[in-house]
This record gives sequence, C-alpha cells and structure tokens, in this order.
Amino acid sequence: MLLIRPTKITPTMVTVSNAGAADAEWMASTSYALGNRVFLSATGKTYECVQEPALDKNPATEALYWMLTAPSNRWSMYDSETSTVTVTPGNLATTLTIPGRVNAVAFFGAIGSKIVVTQLSADGALLAQFSKVLQTQPADWYEYFFAVPEQIPDVVFTGLVPSSGSRLEIEITGPAACAAVVVGNTFDLGDAQWGATTSIIDYSRKTTTAEGIQSFEPGRFSRRMSVRLEQPRERYPAVQRALEAVRATPCVWLGVPGSETYSPMTIYGYYKDFSLEVAYPTKHLCSLEIESLT
Repeated sequence: MLLIRPTKITPTMVTVSNAGAADAEWMASTSYALGNRVFLSATGKTYECVQEPALDKNPATEALYWMLTAPSNRWSMYDSETSTVTVTPGNLATTLTIPGRVNAVAFFGAIGSKIVVTQLSADGALLAQFSKVLQTQPADWYEYFFAVPEQIPDVVFTGLVPSSGSRLEIEITGPAACAAVVVGNTFDLGDAQWGATTSIIDYSRKTTTAEGIQSFEPGRFSRRMSVRLEQPRERYPAVQRALEAVRATPCVWLGVPGSETYSPMTIYGYYKDFSLEVAYPTKHLCSLEIESLT
C-alpha cells in the first residue's frame, strides 16, 4: 500500500490554465467594492465583499465585510476539496510548476475521454509522459456491442521524476471536469493483506409522510476502507512516524498500486484510526481505517 503525502499547491504554481482567470490576492491597501472577489493565501479560500468600502478588512476575520464563496473555476481543481469542480466545455489544459520534488500525481472526479500528463524539467526537457483513457474498456464481445462505457473518475500516476522545479502539463480531452489534483511523494506502508473491506457512507435523505409517501433527497457520500498491512520489522518506526505526521490531513491512499481490479481501494481522504502490532519476529502488522472526502 502506498501513501501519497501531498505537497501544498498555491495559485502562483498554476502558471497556465484555460479554465478562466484567477481571483486576485487580497491586499490590505486596496478598497474593495460590493461583489469584489479575493483570494486569501493564509486560508486558501475565496471571499466576496458584502459591505463597502472594505479597506484594510481581513476576509478571515471581518465577517461583516466578507463572506466565504466558491473558488474560481480555475482554482477549484487545486483547492484540496472534492466538492468543488473545474469544468470546461472543451479540453481542459493547465500547467503546474512545482518548486520542490514530487514523484506522484493523482486526479479525482475526472470527467473526459483521456488524460495526458507531461512532465518537463525546469529548462524544458522532457522527463516523463503518462496517459490514460478515462472510460472502461469492454471485457467481452457482448459489452463491446451493447454496454455503455463507464467513466473512470480517479487516476494516479506514480512514476514522476523527482526533479526540483519541474512543470506538469495536464490535458483532459473534453468536455472535461476535474474535482481534485494532488501532487506529492509516495511512502510504502506495507503489503495489503486479504480480508480488506470497502464501503460507503451515504448522506442522502429518505423522508416518509403521514400517508406513507416516500421521497428521496440525493446527497453526497464518502468511501471507507479497512485494511491490514504487513511490513518488515525495520519499517516499524518509519511507518509510525509517517502516519503520525499526516493526521487530520487529506492524503491519497493506494491499497494495491497499479491495479485496476482493486481501484476501489484508491481513496483521497484521511485515516480515522490506525494501530501497529508487533506480531512476529521479522514482520509487523498495521491496521488502518480510512475515509474519503465528500
């Protein structure tokens, strides 16, 4: 099982995007009018002015002047949330310049027919290129003629070259959409054992009137995974430190890396609980409870 520890993405790292303009960074010296939108790096959120003049009024603390609002279409795929989505009527093209070193990139809530990721060095040399068709392929002739292909929303590439200052050129053949992009570095937690379980928590509502009439209000849902891992004895301290470091932090969890068969075990979320068991002289066990973002 691989853990992808995320690198924080800032608006300055998004150097190219055809998904619209970015919201301007808030400045204390600017007097904002009603309806103006600003981005605050300290919180990573977008705010809209609801009272003017908003001069030297920090959006994070001045609720009388600012209200939290939806991020720009350009920023929605980078805001670490899966509830906001970047949408384009055609192809979605964006470039991400990463100051440090990363070796993995993940996409969640992707819609389109194909995704291509090209990694370039700081001086423009080609380092790596990945692509994936975002629709399921037929398993037999019956599916080839009669089945409707399903969308593959989650894609992970773990073969990036860890080169400082590299650029990721991302293109999704559209009409396209993407809910979240995560870049970071992988950490090996151990080998997943048989007996892992996956499930969902559904937040939809069902109401029943006095006459017995039922109605349903669809809501969001989160995915859950319970898994037990086996790891060499010498990995025990490193795994403990790694899990402690990402508490209350959304990360990417790859139950079985590189396997389409076990794709439901790929989750973008956080662990609710973990325990390490010194089970054998040469092998230790780790139990994880993971829940996705909604």
